[in-house]
Amino acid sequence: MPIAARWRRLERLPPARGRDAMPGVYEVADAERRVIYVGQSATDVPNRLRQHLARPGCIRDGGAFWRYRHSRVPQAEEAALLAAHEARHGVLPACNRARPRPRDASRRWRERSSERD
Repeated sequence: MPIAARWRRLERLPPARGRDAMPGVYEVADAERRVIYVGQSATDVPNRLRQHLARPGCIRDGGAFWRYRHSRVPQAEEAALLAAHEARHGVLPACNRARPRPRDASRRWRERSSERD
């Protein structure tokens, strides 16, 4: 299920918020409001969008709108949004190249054991 929020223009990002950060998940859409990217930020969504817009690429070239939802677990919600988009449309959004991998107990164990080596 997509984020239930109104689309905002990318050129109207809110100013840097400092201590009142906006962690969560977000969608970026093209001029026709088709989702082209799903992302997340554990710290501040507007700052993450500014990072995307500062470097050349799919989001800077094709993005026109964004919407956001607060989340305490943005990685999990990002994975759920990507899975829902793929189930609905048959493909991931155009600017999402890689799917986040779920972190189950065996993956966490492998990550921790490789850090000790």
